[in-house]
Amino acid sequence: MELSQDLVLITGATGHIGSCTLLHLLRHGYRVRAAVRSEENIAEVLSLPQIRALNPRHRLTFTLVPDISVPGAYDQAVEGVTHVIHLASPLATNVSIPGHLHENFFIKPAVEGTINLLKAADMVGTVRRVVITSSIVALIPYAEMEGLTKRSPLNPVSADSRIPLVPGPYESTFAAYAASKVAALHSAETWMAQERPAFDVVYLHPGFVLGQNDNATTHRQLMQGTNSIVLALLLGKRFGPYAGITVHVDDVAEAHVKSLAPSVAGNQSYILGQPSRWNEAREIARRYYPEAFKRKRFVMGGSVKTARIPFDMGITEATFKIEFVGYEEQVKSVVDQYLQLRL
Repeated sequence: MELSQDLVLITGATGHIGSCTLLHLLRHGYRVRAAVRSEENIAEVLSLPQIRALNPRHRLTFTLVPDISVPGAYDQAVEGVTHVIHLASPLATNVSIPGHLHENFFIKPAVEGTINLLKAADMVGTVRRVVITSSIVALIPYAEMEGLTKRSPLNPVSADSRIPLVPGPYESTFAAYAASKVAALHSAETWMAQERPAFDVVYLHPGFVLGQNDNATTHRQLMQGTNSIVLALLLGKRFGPYAGITVHVDDVAEAHVKSLAPSVAGNQSYILGQPSRWNEAREIARRYYPEAFKRKRFVMGGSVKTARIPFDMGITEATFKIEFVGYEEQVKSVVDQYLQLRL
């Protein structure tokens, strides 16, 4: 491992993607400063066995940012930083957020947190690149994501696809989350075009992220986030449809690290994922974990309908040259951890 003199600020390091990206950064030899909300979050990160095994010492430091939507929130966090990976943003969870709270819970922090970070990076003058974690939901109309309308195969979703922000109120928590990603992407691109800072931005748009969650210490915690789609399906729930594009968390983390390289074109979006059919998880699980079905931990009666959406992955494949982990291995990663935590 060759140590780098670059200093990377990462936000959202306590999340599913964030904690995995932090590990990949340290494994690649970067010095990392993690922006977290509290001292408890620092202890949480340092207690992870994967972090302790790397023994990062001075290569991992922390800075407190209690509220990303406060003006100047990141002004001190970016001091001396050369690169930024911005993952901090409200997530859709299994807990329903009332409609009258959608704006303040999702839209405001997603937009203001992103703009505060870009302003701080511009002010400090040392930042060369910012990587912003967006989502596939920022590129696809919500009706297509939910399978309510269909997209022509002749018009695939590409890295250059953009959709307008639909104002609230929103019909669901997931719809509000999707709107926050649309709003944050639009605001960031507008700010970059107007201000023309010395740094550029890479926008990453993962599909539904699956795979081991290092922060989950109970099977109920693992049911948070998009891993819950596969697990709820195997537990007999019937819902959907959801867009059929998934990606392993390790591939998302690796793409974040690779995005720091100058060879990756900036001010450009990249889609991360591959076509998947949700219900194939049933046969995958039955093939690899027959005992779980015998013991009634899993059942075959669940179903998640798949909204089939065409994607153009050309620029991602040409740029990152990542051989994405297939849906089978994604499912196995989630189920392995779930069964281990249950036991």
